[in-house]
Amino acid sequence: MKKFLALSFALALTFSTTVCAAETVVPTKDFPRMDTLSTNVEKALPEYTSNAVSEMDGVRDLPAIASASNVVTEGAETNATCVVDKVDVGAIRYAQNKAAEVGGTMLAVAELSAPGVNLVDAQVALTIEGVAAGDAVSVFKSVKGEWVAVDVVAVAENTVTIKFDSQGIYTVIK
Repeated sequence: MKKFLALSFALALTFSTTVCAAETVVPTKDFPRMDTLSTNVEKALPEYTSNAVSEMDGVRDLPAIASASNVVTEGAETNATCVVDKVDVGAIRYAQNKAAEVGGTMLAVAELSAPGVNLVDAQVALTIEGVAAGDAVSVFKSVKGEWVAVDVVAVAENTVTIKFDSQGIYTVIK
């Protein structure tokens, strides 16, 4: 029995894969339909298929931001996904101004939502390229035209976990 268990663990480690926000392969026959859907939400096809934002008008070297896990509510992971959408140029400038105000650099800005999810005591992990464990990262949410600090739960390699109490525009500043 011990040998069977050890073999099972060895096979699981050998053949397991890491899941992360990356380009999703779309079959060629689905290109026209997927291209139309991605264009409707003003995203590139790879952004649309991986629920990410990696390029925005007027912003150079923007690290990709994507949902890294399902939404956690009331201490338990759900099967709900945090939707990551692009924002307009005005919101980008607004986030850049906030970063300058606090003496940091805007890493990412996006509109986050979780349709149909009760966000009581919710958290979401976001994949943000270039973040290292231990980095000083601040997250702010736009509330009625003002930036409000959001609790950062954890900062890990390429991941920032935040308290997620409502949909809105969020910016991540390093």
